[in-house]
Amino acid sequence: MKKIILLAIFLLSISYSCQTNDEFEILEANSFEFSVSTNDFTDLNFRNSETACFTTPLIAGQNYTAGRIDVEIVNEDGTNYVYISYITNDEWIIKLTHLYAGDREGIPETKKGNPKPGVFEKRMDYEANIISKFEVEYKIPAEAFEECFYIAAHSEVERIDDKGVVIQRETGWGQGEGFEGDSWAMYFEFCKNLCGDELTDIR
Repeated sequence: MKKIILLAIFLLSISYSCQTNDEFEILEANSFEFSVSTNDFTDLNFRNSETACFTTPLIAGQNYTAGRIDVEIVNEDGTNYVYISYITNDEWIIKLTHLYAGDREGIPETKKGNPKPGVFEKRMDYEANIISKFEVEYKIPAEAFEECFYIAAHSEVERIDDKGVVIQRETGWGQGEGFEGDSWAMYFEFCKNLCGDELTDIR
């Protein structure tokens, strides 16, 4: 009888522990607005938009310009969307991306003030499109943001030679302001009025 009681207590403790963890994860998941992670590549022809109203370099390994981060507002059937695109140079390919967009205080950080890109992807309520190994883009309804908001664009990129062999692996960030911690990670501010009144129109 004692063994049965002990087993029941043990099972209840496991159940409570799992429930607590699940509740914690749900709470964490709802604490950030927009973020997503991508891992796969479809090798489609890349869009490589030239209509962006804001662009900042994609810095790899703190010392290399691997490409750029473009931001534009596109009107689709009467609705405005913010497009945030990672576009690399020919010798760099994208292996992974983590994106945060929203209020500055919403960016997940450690107690020391370093960002936690691994937990950026807490909610996936907008579209993430893997265009190719050279471009990944995110589509977010513009009405979700205030006039100005912040973007932390993290990535993992690889440099390849003319034969397609990987010769270098680096972490990448969209260039901007540094965090308060000791890492070189960055974030930048984007304001909708940078795009003016003439928006790209896709129907």
